[in-house]
Amino acid sequence: MSGDDELLALGDAALAGVAHGDAEVVISDVRSELTRFAGNEIHQSVAEQYRHIRVRLIDGGRTGVGEVRGHGDDAMSLAFAAAEESRRVTTNPDASPLPSDTGGAEGFVAFSDATDNATPERRAELVAVITDLAGAHGVNAYGALSTATTTTAIVSSTGLRRAATATQASLVAVARGADGGGYASRHSADLGALDVEALAHEVVDTCDRNQGATAIDPGAYEVVLSPYAVTDLLEHLAWTGFSALAVQEHRSFMRIGERLMDEKVTIRDDARTRDIFPFPFDDEGVSTQPVTLIDRGVCAGVVYDTPTAMLDGVASTGHSLPQPNTWGPLPRHVAMDAGDTPWKDMVGSVSRGLYITRFWYVRDVHPLRTVITGMTREGTFLIENGVITRPVKDLRFTQSIVEAFSNVLQVSRERMLELGEGESGVLSPWLHLGRFTFTS
Repeated sequence: MSGDDELLALGDAALAGVAHGDAEVVISDVRSELTRFAGNEIHQSVAEQYRHIRVRLIDGGRTGVGEVRGHGDDAMSLAFAAAEESRRVTTNPDASPLPSDTGGAEGFVAFSDATDNATPERRAELVAVITDLAGAHGVNAYGALSTATTTTAIVSSTGLRRAATATQASLVAVARGADGGGYASRHSADLGALDVEALAHEVVDTCDRNQGATAIDPGAYEVVLSPYAVTDLLEHLAWTGFSALAVQEHRSFMRIGERLMDEKVTIRDDARTRDIFPFPFDDEGVSTQPVTLIDRGVCAGVVYDTPTAMLDGVASTGHSLPQPNTWGPLPRHVAMDAGDTPWKDMVGSVSRGLYITRFWYVRDVHPLRTVITGMTREGTFLIENGVITRPVKDLRFTQSIVEAFSNVLQVSRERMLELGEGESGVLSPWLHLGRFTFTS
């Protein structure tokens, strides 16, 4: 793989041939490896290395984008040709300008030599910790351990030059018994920081306790949500409400200055947080700024990219996706502030309710009201008089996230790094909620 300086030089050389208009070149070199296991055996070990080139051209008030995946000598020229052709035929004359160099500090970057140098043998050793324990308990383990190194460089004709190299390690496991299963995951920039032993015991223990689940009536329950479940809720808030474009288009629940949630709820986006895959700039090369989204229950702020910032007359917060797009800016380093309650003490304070390990297939029902629906999965347990008494069959829920977060009884002092569906990091605590509605 090429380093930061090599990719920057490649971008500089490409821009030297631009005769008119403005141009942006984004080059990503990616090396990813995956070890997959099923039925307590490794059945797949694969590796991939590729280069992705994205060119954005702006001229005559029109924007064109071209993308090519490959290392060939003609890859850059193909990307430029595709960008020019799309610019020429576009019917939208409204073009957002390229940002200039913001001069921001490079900031933290999530990089680990242990992840960058991971071998198939090392990944197999870690997987064996899980499969051996599962086999000893008479259950089957399934999942995958992945490692990746990505170097990203952004160069533009407006003088912007940014590059950084990041790593990511992710381990996801499911254990299945005769009549029930368990789930656990760990994520970090550093492969060596994954507590694989703890994950193995967690997923096997959850599986053991989740055998022979019985049905329970739907309704509104007091719940304790693990970080796996909380991550889904935070991620959907990010998708539907924390974007400046969503506010501008009147499809966000956010009403700046109003209290909509419990005062125990503070949600931030901070790319400097070492526990959330820190990365210093967005897909436009703009330095990513920390933003407090919910401050003790009050709607405090949203994230911006260049187009939305221009509309509101403010500076971009550095949360852009590749431009142009219809999605708008997106927070990708979301964290909920920790509380002061040990998570294991939460169950003891519930007279009758449910412990939810994770949600599955969560979908938006009414984004403006933050209503979502989905299923519980791989670990739903009944709590009676402060004790988990038995597993219950999975339930479908339909619930407003904002309403759920307006009745927060406790927030754990512990937090876990999770990955959302978009592979962005979310730092989530356990939550004790006074009411959560299950429909079937």
